[in-house]
Amino acid sequence: MERLGIPDSPTRRVLFDLAGILDDREGGAQVALATAAWVALTKEFEEQFTPKSPLRVQAEYLRNQRELKSLGIETPDLRGEDLQFDVLPTTPVEFAQQLGYADGGRAVRKVLRLGFPDHDRHSGWAPLTPEQVNYVRAHLARR
Repeated sequence: MERLGIPDSPTRRVLFDLAGILDDREGGAQVALATAAWVALTKEFEEQFTPKSPLRVQAEYLRNQRELKSLGIETPDLRGEDLQFDVLPTTPVEFAQQLGYADGGRAVRKVLRLGFPDHDRHSGWAPLTPEQVNYVRAHLARR
């Protein structure tokens, strides 16, 4: 829990209580229930406290909207201006900083070379196209 940066809260205390039940080693049904609860809660914590890319935020919104519509609940359509996205970076250095890398854009350029082998060597990558930005976001994890 410390790794995720979860503050002291009732939910965190429940997780530690569940850990105590698991450590007790008595009562098979109680351990199975505690294990299931532990897995569900930690997965929920990781989902809530892990930074999300703008594309992931948009995908989650669209998935939730589809689920609500399948249940017969009408939701208002969200206009593009209402979504807060990061500004598209124009250089590999800028993009690397946005992703949390402090390597001067090396990691971004390496991924770009793999994804765009037709690019002329030593010709530079600025300005980045939306296709290049999306490719890097799909193949390079944030730090």
